Amino acid sequence: MITRTSRVFFFITIATLLLMSFYPLLTEVIVALWFCMSIVAIEPSGRRASRQMLTLSALLIAFFVYTALTLLFSYDKVEGLRNLHTLLPFALVPIIALSHYDKFDKNNSALIKSFVVGVVMASLICLILAVFRSFYLIDGHLVFNPYISYRNQFVYTYLSVFLYTNTFAMYVVFAAAVIICALLYKKNRRPWLLWSGIALCILMIFLLSSRTNVYALFIILYLSVVVFYCRFKRLIHSVLLFVGITLLFWVFQTFNYRVLNLSQKVTSYITEEDIVTESGAVIKHPENIENVNIRFQMWETGFRLAKKYWVTGCGIGDFKSMLLSEYQHDGIQEACTKKYDQHNQYIETLGTSGVVGFFLLASILLYALIVAWYNRNYLLMCFLIIVSLNMLLESMFNRYNSSLFFVVALLLSAQTSLAADAK
Repeated sequence: MITRTSRVFFFITIATLLLMSFYPLLTEVIVALWFCMSIVAIEPSGRRASRQMLTLSALLIAFFVYTALTLLFSYDKVEGLRNLHTLLPFALVPIIALSHYDKFDKNNSALIKSFVVGVVMASLICLILAVFRSFYLIDGHLVFNPYISYRNQFVYTYLSVFLYTNTFAMYVVFAAAVIICALLYKKNRRPWLLWSGIALCILMIFLLSSRTNVYALFIILYLSVVVFYCRFKRLIHSVLLFVGITLLFWVFQTFNYRVLNLSQKVTSYITEEDIVTESGAVIKHPENIENVNIRFQMWETGFRLAKKYWVTGCGIGDFKSMLLSEYQHDGIQEACTKKYDQHNQYIETLGTSGVVGFFLLASILLYALIVAWYNRNYLLMCFLIIVSLNMLLESMFNRYNSSLFFVVALLLSAQTSLAADAK
C-alpha cells in the first residue's frame, strides 16, 4: 500500500528531476530537501522489485558513487560538483523506482506512452514554430521563405527549439521504437494513428539531421523487419518492408546534406596526408578538420590522456581542463577555442574515472543486453542501440537531460511488458 504522503513524494521527485534541467544552480538545495522528504515518505513496497531491476539500479548507483569519489583527487572540486549535477539521475531515479516499485511497475506502460505523446507534441510545436518564423511581410505582402539569413528554419538546430538537437533526435528515435513495438506486439484499434506517429518521427529525424540518430533509426527499422518475420512468418511482407526501408535510407543518404557529407569527410580524413605541427603533434589539414573529421583527432587526444591516467582517471573536476590543454598541444585550435568536450562517452568515462568507472558503465550496458536477449525485449534492445551509438559520438552524460533519459528509459524499457516475449 502506498500512502498519500508517499504518492505526493513520488510525483514531487519526478517534477524535481525535470526542473533540475532548468535550475542547475539550485541543485544542492533541491537534493537536501529531496533526502529529507525521502526519510519521511519512503516505505516498503507491497512487492519486491525484480532481480533485474535491483541489479540495474545497483549498477547505476555504483557508477554515480564511484564517479563522485573521483572528487577526492580532483583539484578543481567546484567544477567537479558542477559536473556531478548532470549525473544525479543515476542515483535519484533508481532510489525512486525501488522505493515506489508498486507505482513504478503499475504505471510503466503509461509513463512510456506519456513520453511518446510528449515527443509527438514537441515535434508538432517545432514544426508549427518553423512555419510561423518563415512568414514575414515584404511591401505589405505576406511571404513564405524558410531561409532567414541563410538559415533554414526547418533544419537541424533551428528546428529543435526545446533541447540540444542530438538529444531531441534521440528522444524521437526512442519514441519511434515504442510505436513500432506497439504495432508488433499489441492489438491496436487505430493502427493508422501509430503509422502516422512513425511517419512524423521519420520526418523529424530527417529534418533534425542528427547523423548518429539517423543510423540508429535505420538499424531499428531493419531490426523490426527481422522481428516482424519471426513473429508472423510473412515472407512477402517482410521483403516489401525491407525494400521500402532501403529506399527510405537511400532518400536520407541522397537528400540529407549532413548524412551525404559524412562518407566524404571520413574518406578525406583517412586519405589525406598528415601535418606535423611545431609542437611535434601530428594532425590533419586544418581546412578538413571540422564536424566529423575533427572528432577523430579529439578521440585520439582524449584516449591518449585516458591511457595516461587509466587506473584512477583524471577526476570529474579536472578531465575537461586537462583535455583542453591536450587539444592546445596537439594543435586542434577549434576544439580548444570552443571548449569541446570529448564527444565520446566511453573515452570520457575512462578519462574521468579510470578503468573502474569504465567497467561499471560497460557492466550496465552488457547486463541490459543480457536482459533484453533473455526476455526477447525488443524495446530494451532498441534503447541500447540508440544510446550505444550516441555515446560513441557524444559525451551524453555531460547533459542533464541525456543522463535523465538514459536512466529513466533504461529502467522503464527493462521492466516493460509493452514489447517483451518472456521465456
